[in-house]
Amino acid sequence: MSRPEGAAARPPLWAVVAGGGTGGHLYPGLAVAEALVDGGVSAGAIRFVVSRRPLDAGTVAAAGFAATAICARGVQRRLTVANLAAGAALARGVWQCWGLLRRSAPRVVLAQGGYVSAACALAARLAGVPVVVLEANAVAGAANRLAARWAVACAAAFPSVALANVVVTGLPVRAAIAGRGPSGGDEAGCADRRRRARDRLGIDPGRRLVLVVGGSLGSARLNAAVSDACERLSGRGDIAVRHVLGPAAAASEARSGSEALGYEAVDYEEDMPSALAAADLVVSRAGGSVVAELAAAGRAALLVPLAQATGGHQSANAAAVADAGGAVVVAEAELDGERLAAEISALLADPERLAAMERAAAASAPPQAAERVADLLRSAAGGTP
Repeated sequence: MSRPEGAAARPPLWAVVAGGGTGGHLYPGLAVAEALVDGGVSAGAIRFVVSRRPLDAGTVAAAGFAATAICARGVQRRLTVANLAAGAALARGVWQCWGLLRRSAPRVVLAQGGYVSAACALAARLAGVPVVVLEANAVAGAANRLAARWAVACAAAFPSVALANVVVTGLPVRAAIAGRGPSGGDEAGCADRRRRARDRLGIDPGRRLVLVVGGSLGSARLNAAVSDACERLSGRGDIAVRHVLGPAAAASEARSGSEALGYEAVDYEEDMPSALAAADLVVSRAGGSVVAELAAAGRAALLVPLAQATGGHQSANAAAVADAGGAVVVAEAELDGERLAAEISALLADPERLAAMERAAAASAPPQAAERVADLLRSAAGGTP
């Protein structure tokens, strides 16, 4: 929705949405921005603050919003030479955000967590702009714990989140992922959506689709296990595997298995709504954003939480989904090709179990999470422009 030079000026800025570096720190904010636009806020009155990762600005632009990339980067929790540079970058990011906020005078900032969010939240405090925190995980990250100290409200995906002024909203998910649209959410509409999605992806009607997603940055550990599992499943003519390697993955990580196994590797999934809609089973990490998308799409999952995730938040996320009945969890330490192939085979061999997991996942998706967070922003801003 950006305008060329000479076009009408943008409306005054109403909200800044800060986050980036990973999809989990970007996509929930896009869902909130969609809800704000549906509620009457002009898309031109919303600006994203993102990382310098090209994917961030491209994703935001494709959704119709403007973005400002800042230079902040993550700070490790120990004293290192790299940390000195990261600290300097964070300070520069705060300065860049402060300049943006002073020039544009938005009425509210949404902080989604991560180093970009931390820089913008600190700048918002200096500029006197109200902050609303959005926490995607069952355990709050360091950036959001910091911002929560002065935030007017903290929207949480999980009731276990320990932050001040917390409101459990669920995690916003893009409308396209949730399947909100003409087909609706009834059984016939979902079946029709799955058929259309499989057609778009070119999935053979006689095969069941296993979608593998290692997060927006990819997972070398998961990719290696999938490669081995595909070799073990190479004689299966009834399975298709769509393997999202991640943009940083080496081409050598992809494996074709055999002609019998329908395997396709992609660096980045351009059409995640279709991929989720088409899948019979999703193998994934357990970041807050992907867990919310699985619930919104009503998809059975095999989750492999990242063992090194800060505060064990991925393990907590995965446990919550498993407790609700929507997923099977395999600890990273137990993951190899043999275990993965066995788990995939067992789940696909039990359609009734898969269907029950899909129902449980869908039932766990909180309704109108994006609208609830949008309401918190309106309240913090003193109303919609």
